[in-house]
Amino acid sequence: MKQTIKTALRRLLGNSAEADNTEGTSPLQVYPGYEEQDLPILKQFATMTASTATDHYTDGFGVKTLYECVPFIKAEALNIQRLELPVPDDGFHAEAIEYVAVTDALNRFQNNASFCAVEIGAGWAPWIAVAGVIGRQRGIRQLTLVGVEASAQRFPLMRRHLETNDLRPAGVTEEDAQSGTVFTRLFNGAIWTHDGVIWFPETDVEDMGAAATAADENTDYRGAELNHNSIPCKKLTTLLQDLGVVDFMHIDIQGAEFELLQDQIDWLSANVRTLMIATHSRSIEGKLIDLLFGNGWQLHREKPCRVDWYKNCSQVGKTLVDGSQYWLNSKLV
Repeated sequence: MKQTIKTALRRLLGNSAEADNTEGTSPLQVYPGYEEQDLPILKQFATMTASTATDHYTDGFGVKTLYECVPFIKAEALNIQRLELPVPDDGFHAEAIEYVAVTDALNRFQNNASFCAVEIGAGWAPWIAVAGVIGRQRGIRQLTLVGVEASAQRFPLMRRHLETNDLRPAGVTEEDAQSGTVFTRLFNGAIWTHDGVIWFPETDVEDMGAAATAADENTDYRGAELNHNSIPCKKLTTLLQDLGVVDFMHIDIQGAEFELLQDQIDWLSANVRTLMIATHSRSIEGKLIDLLFGNGWQLHREKPCRVDWYKNCSQVGKTLVDGSQYWLNSKLV
């Protein structure tokens, strides 16, 4: 299968450097996290010409991203070809498997009258934005987009990003907002195993690796000394109970993913159709596999995280590159 993936990459990428990099590589050394049949679906949805402007870039899905929303990148370093078709990645943020997950969910349910996407640990909300933009292009009559971000510095970027793509009315600070056929709910806090408060570190807006904790800590999971502030938290059932079935959920919460899903697995299995999880340790990946397989989910695509075992910190802190698991709920798909 790995050899056919490389053949498909060359067919889609042409005579590019990325395509050349696949030549001479043993299939045993390639673990892309996606398969050949995923690429035509990506191509089907990535129909726009990517471009850069003075204050933003536009990707192949038609999503416009202000540079202020991604302050950790330099505009001149963006790769237009990767932005247009994010294979094997988009060049700065995410690997192809995450784009495969959201486009697969949209492809499965594009004939539905409505589509609900939820992003937990959203940052500037790239995944609900791409779901909203594609869903609107496809004529889905009612879009529901939910974003959760704990950082007080990044939360306004999520709102700005959705406003820029006409998915949320400008200037609305309330949690819920309606813009035409698009309903958005934005929560500046964390999803946890209880309703109340937890703790989140004071970090720079460019730090995409900060994590919430159940107790006020002086040192985070990476070994960094940071002050922590109390922030509101909600259970998934509290945040989403009135929204019906969730078609696509993306979770990236820096090591708390297993505890969260284990606590609320019955609700997830009854209400969520597809689930994309960013994983932050090898042990978490194994626990998630046991949990979700045991509750009737199918692991559709995966790519293990990459780890530096010599770092002097927690196992989650040793992770260099997040892993990815994309699950289908066999009860609802």
